[in-house]
Amino acid sequence: MDKNELFDLINQNVKKSERSSFKALGFDNEPMWQEPLVGFASGGDADFEFFKKDIGDFYWTPAEAFRLKYKNSNVVDNDLTVISLGFAQTEMTKQLQREEKTEPTPRWLTTRGEWEPLMEEICSSIVNELENGGVQAVAIDLLPELCWMKSEKYGKAAKWSHRHAAFVAGLGTFGLSDGLITRQGKAMRFTTFIIKGQYEPDKREYSTYHEWCKFFKDGSCGVCITRCPAGAITKNGHDKEKCSEYEDLIREKLIREGIMDPKYIGSCGLCQCKVPCQDSIPK
Repeated sequence: MDKNELFDLINQNVKKSERSSFKALGFDNEPMWQEPLVGFASGGDADFEFFKKDIGDFYWTPAEAFRLKYKNSNVVDNDLTVISLGFAQTEMTKQLQREEKTEPTPRWLTTRGEWEPLMEEICSSIVNELENGGVQAVAIDLLPELCWMKSEKYGKAAKWSHRHAAFVAGLGTFGLSDGLITRQGKAMRFTTFIIKGQYEPDKREYSTYHEWCKFFKDGSCGVCITRCPAGAITKNGHDKEKCSEYEDLIREKLIREGIMDPKYIGSCGLCQCKVPCQDSIPK
């Protein structure tokens, strides 16, 4: 199976998912997300080992994540390919989100709240097809061991970061708010697959961690600072704890008002819209 066949397999499984449409929720028959960006990286890329050293020993290398499923495997990182998928919000969702100043729109809440069920369906379908084709595959979002930990350097951190994997796979660089700026902008969510086999990594069009962020490039931006109702974004970066606390408060408020489904987790996302990097790499 070559890269084009992998790309087609991924897109077909995304398109056939009923959960990827607002129609499943009683809304208009509109896709919930745009067609995914797909990036390939070598499991042996030095950045994966760097992340483990920088974030904490709990952080997985590709081989460590792969062996959680294939426990008897003796693979090493170089035997693996990391595939990153980036899903951009639709234009209507972003347009409505732009108009808000203190809390997310119902559409944004829905896309975030339905994300985990959507990923469970899509990831399971993709992995099953790959395995039926003789390709061993792991979807990070399907690993029960995936959880939050505490990094001595960064505070709250997961055992795997989809955005960091996307950075390695050439999909984008980080902004001041910690969001990943891609060719389709920053209003994105990501997932990761690890497969056994060596595929040519996609070439990165950048060389530094923050290269596509105007604030870090020349100090000419900082709009995400003014967009954050929690004051969690400053010139010093993104305060994850303050951000999370605000999301929890908004969640409680919107549930009381009957606007938000109680099964959804907290979200905000105002810093991803009405910013120069909303839809593309900022000029």
